[in-house]
Amino acid sequence: MKNEKTIENYIVNNELDMPRIFDEYYHYVSTIIKNKQTIKIEDEEEMIADVFFILWKNKDKLDRKAILSPYIAGITKRLIYKKYRELSKMMEFSQYEDEMISHFNVDTIVEQKEMNDCITKNLKALGNTDYEIFKKFYYEGKKVKQIAKEMNLSNSNVKTKLHRTRKKIKEILKVGGF
Repeated sequence: MKNEKTIENYIVNNELDMPRIFDEYYHYVSTIIKNKQTIKIEDEEEMIADVFFILWKNKDKLDRKAILSPYIAGITKRLIYKKYRELSKMMEFSQYEDEMISHFNVDTIVEQKEMNDCITKNLKALGNTDYEIFKKFYYEGKKVKQIAKEMNLSNSNVKTKLHRTRKKIKEILKVGGF
């Protein structure tokens, strides 16, 4: 966003001015969600409302001197990942396959499967700790803090390992032609 404002700019009478925030950041949130092409339109509106509800619910925890847009982007991205995890847990493979066929052609399905196989194979080769952290975060939906506690690591160490693992996967996919 061009006009990066701190949270303090949105405080009126010691309360967050949610109508103003909603007006100014609605399209920002919508764009983040639309960039994730697998989110259905009917889920988009619900997710947008959830973003602003979560912001309002956590208003007392916000650093007033911080810029608002990263908070909003973070909430939005976490909701998107949560939605992906929910969908993957709810759908059986046959339902998933039927839905994929109705939305994509067979070539795309084959490419997705090859990409998933490539990721899975290379994740296991990364090393047990990196694999476990990645699996707990992305597949089990655990938070960084929880993973750090379970694996006796610092939060920053877990974040670093996730970041490096994502970079490795990106490179592997690039080399694999994806």
